[in-house]
Amino acid sequence: MKKNPSLIGLLIVGAITLVIVFIYTFVLSKKEGYIIDNPSDTTLSIRINKKEYTIAPQQHIRVSLATGNTQINYQHAGKTVDTVVKINRVTGLINPVGNTYYTFTRPYGYRENKDSIFTSQNISIDNKVYLGMIEQSNQLYIENFYYNLDQDYPKVFLKSDKEKMTDLSKIFNKDDFKQFYFENYE
Repeated sequence: MKKNPSLIGLLIVGAITLVIVFIYTFVLSKKEGYIIDNPSDTTLSIRINKKEYTIAPQQHIRVSLATGNTQINYQHAGKTVDTVVKINRVTGLINPVGNTYYTFTRPYGYRENKDSIFTSQNISIDNKVYLGMIEQSNQLYIENFYYNLDQDYPKVFLKSDKEKMTDLSKIFNKDDFKQFYFENYE
């Protein structure tokens, strides 16, 4: 059989395309969506836009929601909540038990005085000071972050625009934040 250079080239391009799609799908892509977290010791039933969700203790689930007004109904710890929240972003956390979460913002790329910016902001958690851009929240709906509870910061971050500053934020529960901070900044 005679070698066909066009066919060999087509097969090589096809193989490279499959490798690129594989890398993007399993390494680089970020799942967008919303999480309902239940850090309590009881099963939680919550109704969002007339759809019922049941979350086991110490678990969270991903749900699909549309931006705009969202109605949330649930009962927890003897109180009934029936409210509407406005969803603006494509990722968020629904916090029906009122747990405290921490959003940590990590700067990427070159920035003048990055260390002084990092040390100028701090927060105290359990009588210990944590430096950096950290926000604390116990609201019902939180959306001031980029990476959700079930996602990690990327190991590699490719920055295309040198002039544009990039800050990526991630939300943590208290124990996960303390562990993350210990592993990366202490």
